[in-house]
Amino acid sequence: MGPHRKRLQLRRLHRLARVTFALIVTASSMAQSQPDAFLEAQRLTRVAQVAQQQERYDDAIKAYQTITVVAAGSPKIAASAHVAAGNIFMMMRRFAEAADAYRKAVMLDATSAEAINNLGEALGELKQFHPALQAFQKAVALDPKFLKARYNMGVTYDRLGQTKYAEFIYRIMIRDFPDFALAYDSLAVSLSKLGRAREAVPFHERAVSLAPEDPSFYFNYSLTCLMLGDVKRAQEQQQKLRGLDPTMAEHLATMIARRQRS
Repeated sequence: MGPHRKRLQLRRLHRLARVTFALIVTASSMAQSQPDAFLEAQRLTRVAQVAQQQERYDDAIKAYQTITVVAAGSPKIAASAHVAAGNIFMMMRRFAEAADAYRKAVMLDATSAEAINNLGEALGELKQFHPALQAFQKAVALDPKFLKARYNMGVTYDRLGQTKYAEFIYRIMIRDFPDFALAYDSLAVSLSKLGRAREAVPFHERAVSLAPEDPSFYFNYSLTCLMLGDVKRAQEQQQKLRGLDPTMAEHLATMIARRQRS
């Protein structure tokens, strides 16, 4: 049986849009003291947006990097531009360059929980799990309500093989944010990995009830059912998954068939 699948909730195109909007808003602070720089930062932001929409990602990165020079006298604006460039690097799977961009952002704005969290994500992709964990912990310390950073802590503990710590993180998240579906799914996965599959079932069910549109939740629930030997329930989850993600459902069907033959 293959590993449980997780989705980091992190939709990078949405992240790009958020950072671009933040960059525009932050740039307004330059209007009075540096009007020419402000206008150029605005223009370059629009250039980057158009390039992103046209999937000319290298051109978008260059535009954001130019903003960091133009806005050298406004650290928060330059930091936001570095974050925006880093997010594109992440989308392109150029993780080392992403990490470098996020480091530059943090050097300019050490209070940016988003930049620090994103640095952790890039380091995690580079399999530098201990530094990644430190970044997530720092991001959470700066913003205790930053769900993504708290979730990333749990994922990183799991990647380090410290599943008990991951379980602890997810339980705290469920306590503090009882409507966060991903925490329930992740806790269920951790419990299954710890050999406590039966205990995981209600958490799978809660995750599905909170986010019935997420295909990974059905996939993970089905794997736990297979661990319990409950092929019928696993097949039920596979059928629900079929309408959401046929490719994932087909992969799951293969795993169920293999289990039935064993």
